[in-house]
Amino acid sequence: MINRFQRLVRELSSDLNKDIDFRTEGSEIELDKTIIEGLIDPIMHIIRNSIDHGIESPEERKKLGKSPQGMILIKAFHSGSNVFIQVTDDGAGIDANKIRQHAVRKGLIQADSTLSAREILDMIFLPGFSTAENITNISGRGVGMDVVKNKIADLRGEVSIETKVHEGTTITIKLPLTLSIIDGLLVAIDNAFFVIPLTSINKCFEFKHEVLVNAINNLIYVNDGHIPFIYLRNEFGFTSQCPALEQVIVIEYGDVRIGLAVDKVIGEYQAVLKSIGNMYKKQDIISGATILGDGTVALVVDPNKIINQFSYQNQKSMI
Repeated sequence: MINRFQRLVRELSSDLNKDIDFRTEGSEIELDKTIIEGLIDPIMHIIRNSIDHGIESPEERKKLGKSPQGMILIKAFHSGSNVFIQVTDDGAGIDANKIRQHAVRKGLIQADSTLSAREILDMIFLPGFSTAENITNISGRGVGMDVVKNKIADLRGEVSIETKVHEGTTITIKLPLTLSIIDGLLVAIDNAFFVIPLTSINKCFEFKHEVLVNAINNLIYVNDGHIPFIYLRNEFGFTSQCPALEQVIVIEYGDVRIGLAVDKVIGEYQAVLKSIGNMYKKQDIISGATILGDGTVALVVDPNKIINQFSYQNQKSMI
């Protein structure tokens, strides 16, 4: 899909005299062909909106203290039993007050209605809803975001919006994982196997067992400073003898880095990801399973959930 989007950004930015840096992350993720075909139109419409209404002109951006070059990022990643595709711009953002006023004028809500920020933003997906002051050939006719939502719903997916005025907007498409192929790192703890998606791995390090068990506040020193780590043996309840040397895989998501301590790294492995049943429904950090060549089942670890869970626990402990 990415080539089409690059071409679209190039053409529209030229037509609108805007300088846009188009970036992608996770473009190696593979999806079913019918899902990809169903995603092209919705994502293209989201990109059009970002370029037309989101990214300001170079002159406006300079006045706001921004770089004259705007940015659009398409990011894809697995988390849990879903695939997420995010389209982010660093443009004007969406003003919730403006949406509310427009909804009141159109008689969609009462002036004294109490709505959350999420409910106000969701009005963008109503048929014919547009706050665009100027109708253009690119977007703003009041048809589009409702179609985007319907097309994503046809794929059994969901779409949501996060935005900050003058900072930008992120539109997230969440799709159920039916059958997907991921490139991962196969690791072992005792006689159990786990796969960690390669897209989230930063580096791997080797530590003596004593260093890990005696680490203060579960912090270890790697190349450029201290990072927290999770001892997966304890997390999964293994009680067998630990090896003298253990491996720490550093995973990252956004600006956060965390180490995962395992017995040994076996090597890269391309895994066909399968969903798992009710036995693991309370196990957030496992996103699926794969069957190895000898018939052994390996569980697929979800780095995003691990980092989010770790960050949440840290916040709770600080309250």
